[in-house]
Amino acid sequence: MAQPGSPPRRLSERPDDQQRSRERSRRAARPERPRWQVDAFGPDDTDAELPPWAGPTRPEVTRHRGAAADPYAGGYAGDTSTRIDDGPDARPAEAAADAPRSRMAARRQGRAAAARLRKSRRRVYRWSVILVAVCIVAAVIAVIVTESSPAPAPYVTSLLPGEFKSVPSACGVSSAVLGQYLPGHRTTTNQFSAATQSQCSFTVDAKPVFRLLEVSAQAFQPFAAASGNGSASQSASDSLAVAKAALVKPPKRSLLSPAELTPLPQLGQQAFAAYQRETAGGIVSDVVTVVVRDRNVLITVVLNAQESPGFSPTPAATLQAGATAAARDMLTKLKAQPVA
Repeated sequence: MAQPGSPPRRLSERPDDQQRSRERSRRAARPERPRWQVDAFGPDDTDAELPPWAGPTRPEVTRHRGAAADPYAGGYAGDTSTRIDDGPDARPAEAAADAPRSRMAARRQGRAAAARLRKSRRRVYRWSVILVAVCIVAAVIAVIVTESSPAPAPYVTSLLPGEFKSVPSACGVSSAVLGQYLPGHRTTTNQFSAATQSQCSFTVDAKPVFRLLEVSAQAFQPFAAASGNGSASQSASDSLAVAKAALVKPPKRSLLSPAELTPLPQLGQQAFAAYQRETAGGIVSDVVTVVVRDRNVLITVVLNAQESPGFSPTPAATLQAGATAAARDMLTKLKAQPVA
């Protein structure tokens, strides 16, 4: 007969139950600690109060140094036969087993990367050789095309064949021309002298004759702002047109009257004569200007005769003949100058 208050008698006790019974007995024999020393989360405050028939409880998990923070890392929560042990000897063994596989995978990746690098280098070399070959072929073609058909310049930059490099001295008018149209004692003044430009004047100041002969010659150079192709001849032609316009329409308050033009087709490539009268302080002078262009050289001759008390007037025809003779003499000397 069972005593009142005693737990029901079990048919048989398993070894696990015996082990738990012994543990409870040992805990019961311990002196009771003060309440403030009791671990609120320890196993003592639960197992000591449970009766023997309460059944198995969760075993105490023994964890070695180096275990994970998760208390269930070694098995299921309800598994009482599993002892969690992930100490220092478990992971080195797994790492030692994985090391050969890791090395083999690293070697395979290294060989694949080296193969890709070799292919990339070969591709770069191949395209570099192709690019260099294309550049060489393009350069050869450009040289051939340039030599065979050079691109024309937008304007002329040098003297064209036949154009004059220099002009004769303006003081070199022949003595025959000077003796005929400037008789008497003459004074020669060399005003300017250079390879491409020269200017000189001859004066007779002896009553009843006062005449002044001014001769100039200029070789023009190519000029981009000139009309046409900008050649030296075109630049000289533009200067002739400017001189003609200035003679026909003198500036305001000028002492010269508008010119009367006469073409001179027998001189050079372009030529004309202009007649004007000049009035200054009661002194009247007759002025004849002859302008001749031959290629890139412009020759200008001005013959002035004064009409004033003590000096006899000179017919305009005589003045034009004298200026034309001096211009023709300069043109003859120009033919001996070097050309391009």
